Amino acid sequence: MPESPEQLRARLRAEIAAIEKGVPKPSRAPDLPHVREEREDRRPSRASRSLSASAAGGQPSRHDAGEVDEDVRLSDPDAAFRKIERLCLVRERASEQLRQRLARGGFEAEAVEAALDRALACGLVDDGRFADVLVRSRLAQGRGRRGIAAELESLGIDADSVEALAAADDDAGEVDRALALLDRKPPRAKNRRDAAYRRLAQKGFSASVSSSAARLWCEANPVEG
Repeated sequence: MPESPEQLRARLRAEIAAIEKGVPKPSRAPDLPHVREEREDRRPSRASRSLSASAAGGQPSRHDAGEVDEDVRLSDPDAAFRKIERLCLVRERASEQLRQRLARGGFEAEAVEAALDRALACGLVDDGRFADVLVRSRLAQGRGRRGIAAELESLGIDADSVEALAAADDDAGEVDRALALLDRKPPRAKNRRDAAYRRLAQKGFSASVSSSAARLWCEANPVEG
């Protein structure tokens, strides 16, 4: 029977612990000045909250204590790493996706970088593995190389280094994929060639491939008189 989420998490953590026995602890990433400035502008420091509580003549309230606890969690690399674990149990993710997700969750930049270093070192996160899966999936969906490369670059991954994309780097195969896409979803517009070209361009095919495939598809599928 399939593993429960708890069993899966326990197995994943055991595997990570075994890997990390031979992996040196990553050095803490340097703080990013602009991130620290934005963070300090956004909320008062712990010291200022303590001074405010003292000036009021009492101890911090439960609400203040909760804020301090949350600040500690968001600056904790272990808490950030556990968040990465949970996200990666759902599906494979690129390091840049995780960096943005943790930042949106309020984790401090230093904690995020330390957690990502650890996740990359133990193999929990692997941009090369992610890129290979992404490329194969996009090719199967009928996406063009140009669009796939742009998606990889947006995630901080060098498209030229991805073997699965390099293996698909021939115009003949690209035209075949474009024709297969048009067969699955034929254009219905009056000017079918222009419609076919636009659809292929939107799917990430280059201008030359889109033009060739649109012409070939229209020639192979003439309008019945």
